Amino acid sequence: MADQEYERDEQLLEARRLRRMELKRKRKIRQRITLGVLLAILALIILLVTKSCGKSGNTAPQPVAPQETQAAETTAASQDAKATLSAVGDIMVYDTQLADAKQTDGSYNFLPSFAPVSDLLTASDLTVGNLEGTFSGEPYSGKPNFSAPDSLATTLAGLGFDVLQTANTYSIQNGLAGLTRTVNTVRNEGMNALGTFLSAEDKTANQVAVREVNGVKIAFIGFTKGVNNLSLPDGASYAVNLLYKDYSTTYKDIDKTAITTAIETAKAKQPDVIVAMVHWGSEYELEPSASQKEIADLMFQNGVDVILGSHSHIVGPMEKRSVTVDGKSKDVFVAYSLGNFLSGMTKDYTQESAILNLEFTKDGKSGETKISNIDYVPLRIMDNGEKAVNRYEVQNVYTLLSSNPSDTVKTTLSTTIADLASHTASDFARPAGASAAAGTSAAGGETTTAKTSGETTTTAAQGG
Repeated sequence: MADQEYERDEQLLEARRLRRMELKRKRKIRQRITLGVLLAILALIILLVTKSCGKSGNTAPQPVAPQETQAAETTAASQDAKATLSAVGDIMVYDTQLADAKQTDGSYNFLPSFAPVSDLLTASDLTVGNLEGTFSGEPYSGKPNFSAPDSLATTLAGLGFDVLQTANTYSIQNGLAGLTRTVNTVRNEGMNALGTFLSAEDKTANQVAVREVNGVKIAFIGFTKGVNNLSLPDGASYAVNLLYKDYSTTYKDIDKTAITTAIETAKAKQPDVIVAMVHWGSEYELEPSASQKEIADLMFQNGVDVILGSHSHIVGPMEKRSVTVDGKSKDVFVAYSLGNFLSGMTKDYTQESAILNLEFTKDGKSGETKISNIDYVPLRIMDNGEKAVNRYEVQNVYTLLSSNPSDTVKTTLSTTIADLASHTASDFARPAGASAAAGTSAAGGETTTAKTSGETTTTAAQGG
């Protein structure tokens, strides 16, 4: 029975992966057809002009305005381009999750944990998340080393993940060898490993991850506050992008040069949108610290459009604001923490999560790109118990509520919705039953953050 369920899950994932690939293939075909039509029109005009010149006896070509080509090019250029991005929080694998995923043949299958929300992950053009752990190889383990089987990377890639942030608490938990193997494993699955690097040359080449979809170019940079109070080995300063110079002690001295240099490198790619994925703040703290706010301001003033935060393991405030950069006003967005996407944690609020969805629209005439839609779908990590076939499942709260759950589960899910609304301090939640296109407009959802908490300086601030 269990084998049949796993087989169905794998077939579902494969079908959705193929559907997403087909959609991408069709987009490329449409782009090629448009280009082909334009070239054909241009060739026809040249042919007509050549024949006209031959009949009149003129050997010199006469200037003719290619009105049809100009009209086609104007129409194509004036069309707005849209791209969607889905983001999730921490992806962690504890020992209990390893036991849940382990199969009778010794392999590991993580798909059942993600299957209930696979449709949400594959619906967007791009999907990103924070890999809080490593692919360091055997022996696999949960806390404190967090070395997950490579099959997790395969599953995430199949679910449509494009970028995994690898700059976080556990980047060097298993040494530079673990970092190297993690980066290579992520890249071998076709995803970008964001914020960690194999060498100085690799950092130069991969400081910025660029993904272009539907004519919208999005650049990603990644940073972490520290590496579990450890220090990078001598000669390995290239390995991890760090927010602080005192990253192994107090997290007070912001490395502004490192941050602005990364942003300038991203801007040199001439993207339409810059997204910064940052591992920051303190565990289990709802409110952003003064230091986080300073970093956010620094990033926005230097050109970042979106900040996606992680580390606290709790979904935190989401804020859309207007900033003026180089004399021009634009909207930017920060999610201070997206909580845990998959984890075996049991502390308050750590099982509540969200898939954040952003839509970007590029004006076909001006070329300017704006955040045109923001919403999130409430999630809950369900622990179905040790004896369950699939113990851990990430569930869409709305879908689970509509399945006539028990009163206890119904209360838990309703509380999750209320907690997320309170903790995000926003009305960005997608209404139950609404499609992505009908989600909350980017014009709404301003936050009302009430208090500021200081940056934690103890060693406990880093642990996952």
